[in-house]
Amino acid sequence: MQKPFVIGTRGSELALCQAHMALDALTAAHGSFPHEIRIIRTAGDAHTDIPLAEVNRRAGTQDKGVFIAALEDALAAGEIDCAVHSLKDMPGTLDERFEIAAFLPRAPMEDVLLVKEGADMDNLLVGTSSARRARLVQCYWGGSARTTSIRGNVATRIRKLVESPEMSAIILARAGLSRLGYPQGGFEVEGVRLCAVELSLSSFMPALGQGAIAIEIRKGDEAARRLIAAVNDEATSTCVRCERAFLDALKADCSIPVGGFATLEAGSLLFRAIYFDGEQPIRITRQGDAAAPEAVGVAAFEELQTLRRG
Repeated sequence: MQKPFVIGTRGSELALCQAHMALDALTAAHGSFPHEIRIIRTAGDAHTDIPLAEVNRRAGTQDKGVFIAALEDALAAGEIDCAVHSLKDMPGTLDERFEIAAFLPRAPMEDVLLVKEGADMDNLLVGTSSARRARLVQCYWGGSARTTSIRGNVATRIRKLVESPEMSAIILARAGLSRLGYPQGGFEVEGVRLCAVELSLSSFMPALGQGAIAIEIRKGDEAARRLIAAVNDEATSTCVRCERAFLDALKADCSIPVGGFATLEAGSLLFRAIYFDGEQPIRITRQGDAAAPEAVGVAAFEELQTLRRG
């Protein structure tokens, strides 16, 4: 009997949805094959009452990422054959024992403000655990909006928003909301109407890698690479390789307020990024050869270093 191919994932509703998306893509490419989806509990899932940077510090996962380390441990031990990740959760520098074998087609990259109907838009209290989102909120609303820490999966954060008498909004990724089937314009929860307001990419830059799903394997596992490489989306791969090169050069973890995204335009690669150095953000725009996406990301980092020194 053929041994099943084991796909590792976190246990949240969104993570399981993304694991099934990966499985569906593999099945479409290869037909039915023996498989198993195995849930791996991570430090980020075990500690939802403290900020992510603090979870990283306590768990000693700064170099791997709070949602990544346990999955990579299972991968290294041979308990799973691949791990499915939200790319934005992955650090720029990958452990040398592993490689990303494929990126699934990218979903919309935008962040969404999920706000209670009738909320005072000039005096928002926005829930987020992201350093990037917290700093962008200050810029986007010109200092009139405040933030408060909130953790949990998508459904948990929505519930916390609905139940809070003080909080007026949260910020979530459009990709996650769409994958979980939430209506684009808004919806009602426990009698509370929530409106979904799209935040523009140029003004409210997403996390690097946002909207992309990565499938990670053990380096040297040729059977897994052949299976998974068939579902790689080349356009997504080109863009996120640029973003990850920038992130790798920056050596940033989840406590660093940085965002950005790459797009393919008329055969070239356009990369935009924002980095908060003190109170003022530094914005970078870099265009280059789509055939060398990592070089574009590194050039953007070098430009950032020049601006920081200036």
